Amino acid sequence: MNRPATFRMLPPECYDHIVGFLRYKDLVRVSMTSVDTWMAYFRVQSRLEQLRAKNVRSRRRRRALFAQLRVSTGLKILSLVNVQHPCTSVLFRQVSGMHGLQELDLSANGLKGPLPPSIGDDLPLLRVLSLSNNGLTGTLPPGWGKLHRLEDLKLSFNSLQGSIPDSWAGMISLRHISLSYNQLSGPVPSFFSTLRDLETLLLGGNRFTGVLPPSLGALSHINSLYLFQNELEGPIPDSLGSCVALQKLLLSHNKLTGKLPSSLGRLESLKELSVSGNELEGELPHALEKLEKLQTLDLADNRFAADAPRSRQVIRVMRTRDCQIYM
Repeated sequence: MNRPATFRMLPPECYDHIVGFLRYKDLVRVSMTSVDTWMAYFRVQSRLEQLRAKNVRSRRRRRALFAQLRVSTGLKILSLVNVQHPCTSVLFRQVSGMHGLQELDLSANGLKGPLPPSIGDDLPLLRVLSLSNNGLTGTLPPGWGKLHRLEDLKLSFNSLQGSIPDSWAGMISLRHISLSYNQLSGPVPSFFSTLRDLETLLLGGNRFTGVLPPSLGALSHINSLYLFQNELEGPIPDSLGSCVALQKLLLSHNKLTGKLPSSLGRLESLKELSVSGNELEGELPHALEKLEKLQTLDLADNRFAADAPRSRQVIRVMRTRDCQIYM
């Protein structure tokens, strides 16, 4: 069986032979992390399946790359990172015609305007979608809930607003979701508890309000839960002690009240616990002593009874394990 041709960097003496090479080979993957002058000669047919480019600064090279996109309708993987496309709407329109696309990474490209609402219909096979570090605005499209195969969604570091649509419960394959550092608001959706394969839920640096849903305790595979720098209120639910795979729990800088639940002592894999900048009070629970893997415990700027005998005992035990404690 003939193996598909893979074309990477070639020395300058090969430039004049590239076009001839393409006449006889089915080129299905191009890696352009180190794109050079020879890219200007490329006019690959629609058989191309993977196209990757990163840190392309030359205007001439970018023009050659964007010209290639117009004929690469058969792509399965498209990764353009820090390429700076001149027109967001044109790029999204080109991508919408790549119906077999499985991975799409357009991070750090200076994209502006709203998210394309029709991705859920246009790209049904999508497994990875990253649009982080851009200037995207507007709300989260409800139609994206049709992305039933999506496993990894990154939209952090944009200016997105509004709430998370209930229809996103349809993203039943999600493992990683990052919406950090936007302007999202409303309650933390309870439907996250139905995404049983979820491993990372990163919602920090937004404007979420209301209480932490007790239903989050159903996430048995989650290892990172980031809800810092929001406007969440009420107690930390006891149910979080059921998230036995948790390694990082970051709840700092909210308006959380009540005591630190002793159920957190069941999180045997926990490495970092941060609840600083809240309104928590009371003594530290003895159960925290069970967290033998804990490396960072940030309790600063609360109302804990740090001088109470039980609190002092917990702190003493933690320090014998070289755990960094902030009070």
